[in-house]
Amino acid sequence: MAFADYLLVAAKTAGFFALSLTVFRLMGKRTLGDLEPLDFVVVLAIAEIVGAPLADPEVPVLPAVVAVLTLASLQIGLAHAVLRSRRAAELLEGKPLPLVEGGRVLRHNLRRAKMTEEELRERLREKGFLDPADVELALLETDGMLSALPRPEVTPVTPRYLGRESSTVVALMGRPVEDGLREAGLSAAELRRRLRCRGVRLRDTEEVLIGPDGRLHLTLAPGSASARRGTRRARGLRSGGRKRRGRR
Repeated sequence: MAFADYLLVAAKTAGFFALSLTVFRLMGKRTLGDLEPLDFVVVLAIAEIVGAPLADPEVPVLPAVVAVLTLASLQIGLAHAVLRSRRAAELLEGKPLPLVEGGRVLRHNLRRAKMTEEELRERLREKGFLDPADVELALLETDGMLSALPRPEVTPVTPRYLGRESSTVVALMGRPVEDGLREAGLSAAELRRRLRCRGVRLRDTEEVLIGPDGRLHLTLAPGSASARRGTRRARGLRSGGRKRRGRR
């Protein structure tokens, strides 16, 4: 193939990329699954392009390579544009579409999303809402997923809602959580010291919380040295109890 032929392959790839992206944007968000329109088109196109030379040995490989590199360049360039410009993001990916506001279904937006009210109710049930009237706001996101927030009167009661303090996470997976330590007024060194007093190393913990009363509550990581020591200690206490009962 001549160089002009490869340029033609790249131009055709870019043209079909633009056409596909436009078509999927017009078809609505419900067709996308979990991907943004830009990523969806690239994944679909690359799968088709790569499949032909793999299945048929007579199909030349180099044009497929040119097409894949063209798609990758377009995707990278447009992704940078989306990051830098809100207008480009709205043009290429769209905006979240409200489907429910204040418990009221927005039927004109349902028509824009190519979705029936029964489909909306089904997707709300998947989120734990039996009735749209219980939803303060439901959005069809740009990747086709539905997000929903409950109305205040059906929101579960939490300690914060009642004006009470709740526990603060100060360590996760054996590592200090800086924001949690700052909120609790505790340093990492003080946390380690308090854990040592209980015979536990920080790296052996899965989660450490500090309650409103200032007490530590922790979960040991499975298989950690501290967890194994606790298991052996528990076994020793049980076996000692059996021996004492046997002597009596």
